[in-house]
Amino acid sequence: MEAYRYQELAYLIVPVTLGLEFFTTAKNEKKDKNETPLGSYVLDLWGFIFFALIPAMFVFTIWAIESKAFPLRESTLARLDRYGVMFMFMGAWWQIYIIGALRARRLLSLESRVSLWGPFIGLGTFISLLVLWVSPWNLKWVSVGWFIVISAALHFSKAGSKMIERVLWILAGITFIVENIVFVWLETIV
Repeated sequence: MEAYRYQELAYLIVPVTLGLEFFTTAKNEKKDKNETPLGSYVLDLWGFIFFALIPAMFVFTIWAIESKAFPLRESTLARLDRYGVMFMFMGAWWQIYIIGALRARRLLSLESRVSLWGPFIGLGTFISLLVLWVSPWNLKWVSVGWFIVISAALHFSKAGSKMIERVLWILAGITFIVENIVFVWLETIV
């Protein structure tokens, strides 16, 4: 297996963590309720998609391409692999914003903000260094700084957990849209 494939597998840490966050938030939504709310089923579905389905598709395409299991479908698999890499590569940022939003939703006390900002900055640093290690213009440090600035701004602004959740959902939406625009643009020039 090519060396860069191991880096691709390391990308899976973020969607698997996001899946766990969806499951944990769904469990939290169900707590102390007689009937299970519909939202917890939706959260469980998203948890399954990010925890199991996306990693399974990603590992399958890597295996199929590396083992040449489907020789007549190599171009299809290569395109799926390329989108999977883009999803993990650029998608890690919006996924980290969603992880932060889901954690903020569960924040009951404002004293437990370390449990929000610790993983947010940790995953942001991890993915910034993993993805942008050889990037020009010190983009890896710009990205790490971006996560620290977001955390500091929201922490020191004394924003409530609902406001933090909204801001992170908005950042996730903007990043998702920009990611797909960039991906379509890259597909046209590659």
